[in-house]
Amino acid sequence: MKILTTLCCAALALGSALYAQSTVDHITVHFNTPVIVGETKLPAGNCDIQVMHGSSDSIILVFRSEGAPSIAAVASHLSEADADADASTGAILARHGNDFHLSRILLADHTGFQLNSGE
Repeated sequence: MKILTTLCCAALALGSALYAQSTVDHITVHFNTPVIVGETKLPAGNCDIQVMHGSSDSIILVFRSEGAPSIAAVASHLSEADADADASTGAILARHGNDFHLSRILLADHTGFQLNSGE
């Protein structure tokens, strides 16, 4: 009986852990110039972006680039109506002085992500 109870508890714990996991996607981009995300400057080069969808409507983008710390940023989902229909897949940068800040990420299906600025 103890073994059956232990197996049931283990199955319940495993099922709960799988249910609690969020959906995760990966995007890889290449920046030709250093780019600022939030308050952190990412070096030029390849950058892996992990898209984490939580249980609510919030989206967390985790940026990983060689030679820089990992950065987490809050983003909003862009629907087809919000995205520029003529734009192709890629990263949209906004220039502030001599710096480039990541503003949006557009996907092939005319959706994407808008980074929420803390300003």
